[in-house]
Amino acid sequence: MTKNFFLRAAMIAGLLLATAWPARAAVSLGIDELERSNFAVLQGKRVGLITNPSGADSRGRSAVDVLYHGRGFKLVKLFGPEHGIYGTVGAGKEFGDFRDRRTGLPVYALYNSPSGDHRHPTPEMMRGLDVLVYDVQDLGNRSYTFISTLGYVMEVAAQYGVEVIVLDRPNPLGGQRIEGPMLDPRAQSFVGLYNIPLVYGLTPGELAQWINRNYLASPCKLTVVKMQGWARSMVWEDTHLHWIPTSPNVPTIGAARGYTATGFLGEIGIESGLGGPAPFQAFAGSGWNTSELARRFNALRIPGVHASPFRYWAGSSYDGVYLAIDPRNAGNLSAISFQAIEILEQTVDGFSAFARTDGDQREMFDKVTGQPSIRRDLMDGRPVRSIVRSWNSGVTRWAEERLPYLLYGNSVSHHRAALATDGTGP
Repeated sequence: MTKNFFLRAAMIAGLLLATAWPARAAVSLGIDELERSNFAVLQGKRVGLITNPSGADSRGRSAVDVLYHGRGFKLVKLFGPEHGIYGTVGAGKEFGDFRDRRTGLPVYALYNSPSGDHRHPTPEMMRGLDVLVYDVQDLGNRSYTFISTLGYVMEVAAQYGVEVIVLDRPNPLGGQRIEGPMLDPRAQSFVGLYNIPLVYGLTPGELAQWINRNYLASPCKLTVVKMQGWARSMVWEDTHLHWIPTSPNVPTIGAARGYTATGFLGEIGIESGLGGPAPFQAFAGSGWNTSELARRFNALRIPGVHASPFRYWAGSSYDGVYLAIDPRNAGNLSAISFQAIEILEQTVDGFSAFARTDGDQREMFDKVTGQPSIRRDLMDGRPVRSIVRSWNSGVTRWAEERLPYLLYGNSVSHHRAALATDGTGP
């Protein structure tokens, strides 16, 4: 049997294990704490809920069910961010308003819909609400759009005098990891709304506090229902929480971490494992010398990241590299896409990362990286190590700026020690 067979078997086994619901989580989520308080902050209020399947308590009960059956308040409206309230809509695809099949409540799209762009809640959506509850698991990555939805909801809520309550959740990358470029204002968009590093090291509730103070012209009334038992040093596996897919291409915690490592590649037509057994955990093409690619990648000696030759089927056969990432010891994840581009251009005959891209693809690459200069530097042949080190001043600034918003302790000394080696290898 081949190495690829055993690799695929191991990944499938990991996915099966991930679907087994834990007997007891180490972390009590914001929604758990809301239930434990008998919904004290919601009493007497008409409630709108922004959520998707990832909004569930530690026992697996959906936020929709929890709030719909809660007492002393009334859940009256539901809202779905990108991918919809059921989490089944593909990336970038529009969806419309409808009635929830379980509760009969109206569901509104906080994204592109057939009736227009409704990323900001409309007056009709806000009518009759006292409070908006936000319970969505994000990825700790600036380009994943749920946090942009959070900011837009807070902005409109402030205009209408509606309170926002964030039911806090872990950052799946942990609370200590800060890395990647800051946002160039010229690249600001829905996939990069805030001038924060790509990996920002805050929970949704902590980020909401920063948004309220620094992004909104008029702050909203904001309440964060804190978790219990979560520490900044925790990676997802430490929480003993079940990973619920946040979107169709992020079915596992491995994919959630991989999104930061390889997510940029898909914007310029390089396969990143989507449609195969390891989404966002590979980079692949056709006819590549996978052993040589893996050898070159491992020669970078990135802490906690190991590359293996990988072949998979996703409508076509792809040859590439699978990236095994140790969540407790991984180097700079936000650099990996750019390192992959550099290695491909050095190794694959005739390969040029941007040669076959159109204007829309290049624009989206600039938006998700948050820095148009990165693409220009790559095209000019600037070493990736130099590009990554240019991010350090912004990362150091952000490590200090975020301090007033931390709800779960301080990790500055750990962060500074990690920054000294810049996490890309020796």
